[in-house]
Amino acid sequence: MKKILVLFVAVALTVTSYAHRSPIVENEVVTAAFQKQFSTASDVSWSQKNDLYLVSFKYNNDRMLAWYRPDGTVEAVQRSLQVDQMTFLAAAAVQALSKDKNLLTAAEVSKEGELFYLVKIEDEKCISVYKVSAAGDYTRVEKVKKRKA
Repeated sequence: MKKILVLFVAVALTVTSYAHRSPIVENEVVTAAFQKQFSTASDVSWSQKNDLYLVSFKYNNDRMLAWYRPDGTVEAVQRSLQVDQMTFLAAAAVQALSKDKNLLTAAEVSKEGELFYLVKIEDEKCISVYKVSAAGDYTRVEKVKKRKA
């Protein structure tokens, strides 16, 4: 389940800015939990994937995503950010990873008490998503080879 969620977060990084408007989900428990936690959120868009409810929104001038279980419990929260907003060690790791490459996106993720960053980097051969800890440790969680034109 963790790998699936991490990959889902990675995919969500790419579609955050293209999320379409959808009606608020029919689960009143989930919508109440969201409204309680993010009462000043704006530009809210809902979708559902399997047993999770995904809400994309703007909060305190940050673009965010939150995943909720049907009982209203938060599964994960993601915030788009810049590398200079990361911890020093994480930022140093991302700068090393993206040396001579193109940094596409970066996001801070809070899941089950763990804080980490997901960064998407491309080079001439592939696009990779890395999970980077606050301490600067990292692992590649996804690699997609580019098609030759």
